[in-house]
Amino acid sequence: MSIRQSSPRATMSQHSPLLDALQQTIAHRVQTGLTTVCLDELLPSSAPDLFSNDYLSLSTDPVLREIFLQQVLGAPRLFDTTSPFLRGRHLPLLFNSGYTANLGFFGSVPQSDDVIIYDELIHASCREGFRVSAARNALYRFAHNSVASFEECLRNVLSKHPQIIHGKSTLFVSVESLYSMDGDFCPLAEIVQLVEDLVPAGHSHIVVDEAHTSGMCGPNGSGYVSLLGLSHRVHTQVHTFGKAWGFHGAVVVTSPIIREYMIHSAKSIIFSTSMPYIDMYALQACLDVISSDRGQELRQNLVRLSCYAHKQLLHALKGIPGGILSVDNSPSRIHDSSLCSPIIPIFTPLVRNLADYLLKKGYAVRPITHPIVKRPRIRMIIHARNTEEDIDSFVNALVQWTTTQGQDAILAVVRSGVGADSQCSI
Repeated sequence: MSIRQSSPRATMSQHSPLLDALQQTIAHRVQTGLTTVCLDELLPSSAPDLFSNDYLSLSTDPVLREIFLQQVLGAPRLFDTTSPFLRGRHLPLLFNSGYTANLGFFGSVPQSDDVIIYDELIHASCREGFRVSAARNALYRFAHNSVASFEECLRNVLSKHPQIIHGKSTLFVSVESLYSMDGDFCPLAEIVQLVEDLVPAGHSHIVVDEAHTSGMCGPNGSGYVSLLGLSHRVHTQVHTFGKAWGFHGAVVVTSPIIREYMIHSAKSIIFSTSMPYIDMYALQACLDVISSDRGQELRQNLVRLSCYAHKQLLHALKGIPGGILSVDNSPSRIHDSSLCSPIIPIFTPLVRNLADYLLKKGYAVRPITHPIVKRPRIRMIIHARNTEEDIDSFVNALVQWTTTQGQDAILAVVRSGVGADSQCSI
């Protein structure tokens, strides 16, 4: 019996309404100046790295490499119980990324009568978790890092959802320790205090995403919550390993009951391949460095260089019109003498012009525009193994751009009346 093969109904070269729609969307992004990324494009590497999230410079650290090889060749402890993430009443649950960690937590833990309050600039991974959460119909946001807005939101929520006060449901609060686009620290102590003052004990659950502070601060690199002494007042922390750790993956540090529940309910665990042992060895090697004296030296150097960069930028840009190039001198970027944000947004309505200029100088910079942010910018990100000379050279390049390459564009902006506080969308 022969089987007759019919000709295919469509080929890759034929018209497709789906591909047409996708191509039009891509073309629209390019035409309107929205952020676009080419994964096949090699960024220059001749200049110092002042743009990646490798805060402690561990991704290129020879000591870490040697420790990793010893772990693999020996009999390593797998994320052992002496680590700062495993002490006390909280236990860790490993994920393949910070995105799947936040998605897994918020997609499974909040129940149908619960309520979620979140900072308006919370990470997209948390928002995706909210979207599939059983509490997705009770979401409330407050103005970024505003304690007054948080208090107003909290009081309104408690009035609208009296079941929280009566112990019939739980109020979740979702914030980040350090926000990656604005480089400012969360007023976490004030937020925790308000929750404890207004919500009965046991009826709230505070979740802090430590993506940009894990390894970077706190005793043994244990993070912002630990640095503030709030470990026993914050219920869940999410530590990701793609920034200061110089690796990948994440861990949700939470109560034993929630950990057990997530193992059986979080889809990003149930339907994902678990982390291989070789990655566990690498994480243990990262932890050994981060929690060591060497890790403390790297953190101290990071703080020193971050403070130096803030100072140099503010001084250098003092005489430049704020509508052309500016940085914010916000106290929320410097917690105290022991912690200074390594993330410094540099604002300009001419962000593509500036990025192209810096790329030609060898800097691996990306312009950040709408819809990622309302106010176009590049980010300067300090690393522990940068030098003051690295910072000075980059600051000089910024100043040089304003006096040479950017002159024509600057005149156009001045004529159009764009001010320092403009919320431009390119």
